[in-house]
Amino acid sequence: MEGEEDVRDNMWRARLDAILMHKVWGSLIFLGLVYLIFFLSFAIGDPLVRLIQTGTQMFSIWACRLLEPWPGLQSLLGEGVVGGVGGVLAFLPNVVLLFGAITVLENSGYMMRVSRLMSRIMKIMGLNGNSFAPLLLGFGCSVPAILSTRRIEGRNDRLVTIAILPMMSCAGRLPIYMMFVSALFPSHLQATVLFGIYAAGILLALLCARLLKNTFFKTVQRDAPHRLKRLRIPSLRKVGLLMWSRAFMYVRKAGTFILGASIILWFLNTYPRPEEGTAENAAAAMEHSYAGQIGHWMEPVTRVAGFDWKVNSALLGAFAAKEIFVTQMGILYAVQDGDSGPEAQQTLNTRLKASYTPLQGISIMIFCLIALPCIGTVTVAKREAGTWWFALAQFAGLTVMGFVTATVVYQVGLLL
Repeated sequence: MEGEEDVRDNMWRARLDAILMHKVWGSLIFLGLVYLIFFLSFAIGDPLVRLIQTGTQMFSIWACRLLEPWPGLQSLLGEGVVGGVGGVLAFLPNVVLLFGAITVLENSGYMMRVSRLMSRIMKIMGLNGNSFAPLLLGFGCSVPAILSTRRIEGRNDRLVTIAILPMMSCAGRLPIYMMFVSALFPSHLQATVLFGIYAAGILLALLCARLLKNTFFKTVQRDAPHRLKRLRIPSLRKVGLLMWSRAFMYVRKAGTFILGASIILWFLNTYPRPEEGTAENAAAAMEHSYAGQIGHWMEPVTRVAGFDWKVNSALLGAFAAKEIFVTQMGILYAVQDGDSGPEAQQTLNTRLKASYTPLQGISIMIFCLIALPCIGTVTVAKREAGTWWFALAQFAGLTVMGFVTATVVYQVGLLL
């Protein structure tokens, strides 16, 4: 009896594997699962995000009242710390849900089948089949993903994989997407837009890989076969621990590195202060600040892509870490014209909706998708490639490509 059950079990698993790794049905199933993950991240995560935003706003009001005798500290806490760190932490539910879904797929053995399925596409695009795992890790963070390319045998194959890895949308970019998508698009389009951004990054990465393999990194493709592990129901305990670990890393980053960056950005947004009576409101004072001056200096060039001075100044911080883009936007929109106090604060979403169009949002997201690899990514790329030339060429190439792509999308969108 046990032998018959084992035979039936193996037959069932073999049939399931045949479907999951089918050229057509397997690809459709994978795309459907990814879309479902994005849909659930909004359907379940958005109410929790709004709850955190409400709590953050209430804390800001309480803290600002408490610090009313000290305007400097009141501004630092309300605009710098709460506006910056709070803006990043608000998207924690979306990040946790995304991490959780990926963890479930990894521990079930399904991702190994996707890797085998995608190896065919990898070969078409000139990549080694072993490149899929690092590219998948890139959705979490580019730094460990680049380190994981060490398992790729050929140096040229490895360098091409490192070169395109920043186009995989890391967790740091997710708050940027969530911020613009939730603010500028109706609920029934949010999952589709987010799915489209991720899909665009994958498509661009594969096309760039093909171009690089045909030009600078020509080599013979070699693939090492790997054995598939059996499909299984993932351990809830293991999934929970991994979700907690990844969520804790996200929170720790917000409470340390991003906190420090928030304070620096608050200083750049606050000083130099305009002479008394020369600035009509807080927005004018921000424009007079260092960050405003830098943003305005860049605006004549970036206007063709739909960026304003606020987006420009936020992009400066994004080089340190992508989440800081949200931090900076939170600080810049912490005070708005006509607001008389903390009680009059509006949500960041409301202010973004009043300031940007959906087309601008798409343009900004595309630029953030492609351009400005963070400083951690640049550093580890240099270390793994063994030369600064590779890292700097990667940074410059992706930034130029990101700006050109964003400009084309924005200008074509205006024409249409």
